[in-house]
Amino acid sequence: MTRLTEAARGLAARLIEDRKGGVAALTAVALTALLGFAGLGTEVSLWYSTKRNMQGASDAAAFSAAASLAAGQNSTSFTAAAKAVTKSFGFTDGSGGVTVTVHNPPSTGAYTANNAAVEVDISQTQTMLFTQLFRSSGPTFNTRAVGLAGVSGNGCVMALDRGNVTDVTDSGATTLNLTSCSLYINSPSSSALTMTGGAVTNAQSAYIVGNYTTSGGAHLNTTNGTHTSAAAANDPYANVNIPSYSGCNRTNQSVSGGHTLNLAPSSPGGVMVLCNGLAASGGSTVNLSPGVYIIDGGNVNITGGSTVNGSGGVTIILTSSSHSSYGTISFSGGTNINLTAPTSGATAGIAIFQDRNAPSSATDSFSGGATQNITGAIYFPSQPVSYSGGSTVSNGGSACTQLVAYKITFSGNSVFNANCTGTGVAKIGASTTSLVE
Repeated sequence: MTRLTEAARGLAARLIEDRKGGVAALTAVALTALLGFAGLGTEVSLWYSTKRNMQGASDAAAFSAAASLAAGQNSTSFTAAAKAVTKSFGFTDGSGGVTVTVHNPPSTGAYTANNAAVEVDISQTQTMLFTQLFRSSGPTFNTRAVGLAGVSGNGCVMALDRGNVTDVTDSGATTLNLTSCSLYINSPSSSALTMTGGAVTNAQSAYIVGNYTTSGGAHLNTTNGTHTSAAAANDPYANVNIPSYSGCNRTNQSVSGGHTLNLAPSSPGGVMVLCNGLAASGGSTVNLSPGVYIIDGGNVNITGGSTVNGSGGVTIILTSSSHSSYGTISFSGGTNINLTAPTSGATAGIAIFQDRNAPSSATDSFSGGATQNITGAIYFPSQPVSYSGGSTVSNGGSACTQLVAYKITFSGNSVFNANCTGTGVAKIGASTTSLVE
C-alpha cells in the first residue's frame, strides 16, 4: 500500500512539473470562452438589427394601412395591405414565430378612440444560437406603430362617378354658392362640369379630374383657384355601412290633409324600419325622433308644403332587404325639411343615405325650396341627384351641408355652408397619411 501511495505521489509531481500539457489545456478553455463571447456578441447584434428592421416594418405597414383607410378601403383590405408590407420586410404573419396584428382603432396609446387611426403590432420569438448556453428560450421582440388617415380639404359638394361623363350640370339663371368650401368632381371628361344659360357657381376652390365647359354667360368663380387634371378624391363615406335590421316596424306610412305623423325607434337613437316607403302631402308634418330610419323598399315622397322635422341625430336610409325595388327620395312643392345628422355612431354625419346597391338608372330630387335645411351629408353613392333650394345661415339655413352623389344636376339657387365643426361629417378632399406613434 505504501509503495502504491508513493508511486501516485511521484506521478502527481511529474504532472505538476510538466507544464506543456497544462498550457495547452488552459489555452483550449480560454479560446472556447473567447469564441463563445464573440458568438454571443454577434448574436445580440443580430437581434438588435432584427428589432430595428421589425420596427421599420411596423412603421411602413401602419402608414400603408392608414393610406388604404384614407382611400376608402375596408378593414379586410387595409389589414391585407399591412401584412403584405411586413412580409416584404421578412415578417410573414404566422410564419417563423411571427405574429402581425392590425387594430382599428388602436388597442393602446393616445388614439384608441380615433377610427381614423390604424395600429400595426409585430411580435416574433428569436432563434437562439450561442445564447442556448445561457437561457432556455429566445427573447420575444414586439414593435408597434400607428398611422393616421386624414383628409386635407373642405369640400361640400362631390360627384363620385369616375367614368368619362359629365358629372355635374349647372344650368339656367341660377347661383350656386359654396360658402368657404370646395367642389370636387371625379370625372376625367373634358366636360366633367358643364355650366350653361347664365348659371354661376361660386366656390372656394374647384378640383376637377377632367375639365369644364361654360356657355351662355355661365361662370365658375373660385377664390383659391380652379384645378383641372386634379387627382380624384376618395369617397369620404366609403366605410360607412347600413346598420343591421330585420322585419318592419311600420308599413306604408303616409300622412296627408294637414295631419301629423310622429315616428320614434323603440329606444332613443335606435333603428326603426319603415317598409314600402314614407309619404307626406297636403301641408302635413312628419316628426322624427333621434335614430336611424330604414326605408326598406318604396320611396320617400314629401310634397305639397309638408314638413319633415328630425333634430338631435337622425339618419334616413333607403335600402331593400330583397335587393330589388330600391326606393328614391323626392322633396318637392315647397316642402320644409329640417334634418340634423348624428354627431357620433355608425352613421355619424350622414342625414340621408342611399344603399350603394341601388341602380344608377333612377334619380333623386331635392327641390324643397329655401326652407330645405339639412345639417350633415346627403349621400347617394350610386344614383344621380337633382338639387335646388337651401337657404343661407342668416336666413335660418344649415351651417353645414354636404352633397356627395354619383352625379349631380343643379337648378335653382342653392347654398352650401361648411361650418362643420362638431357635426360628425367626414372631410372631403385629398387624402393625407402620417405616422403618429
